[in-house]
Amino acid sequence: MAYSLRKRILVTGGAGFLGSHLCERLLAEGNDVICLDNFFTGTKDNIAHLLDNPYFELMRHDVTFPLYVEVDETITWPARPRRFTISTTRCRPPRPACTAPSTCWASPNG
Repeated sequence: MAYSLRKRILVTGGAGFLGSHLCERLLAEGNDVICLDNFFTGTKDNIAHLLDNPYFELMRHDVTFPLYVEVDETITWPARPRRFTISTTRCRPPRPACTAPSTCWASPNG
């Protein structure tokens, strides 16, 4: 009986520059790839050549919302830090009072 080593891999940020190259590499290694992107910084142009591949699947989705898929592995790419620094600092949830500055998101006096 033949055993398949093909994995089903989810790549978040797969339509970005680095993510798209990773998708190509994983497909070349014989894997099924699910590319997940909200297209805030990534573009379809980066993955257009992969759309006809039967082992490639594109999903437009924002990872801040739940997603339920069955995969063997998940590879997560961080968003471009320069684009997100301001919005992530504004959107942080409230935290309890801190006692040590190293554990705080903001200064305990501020």
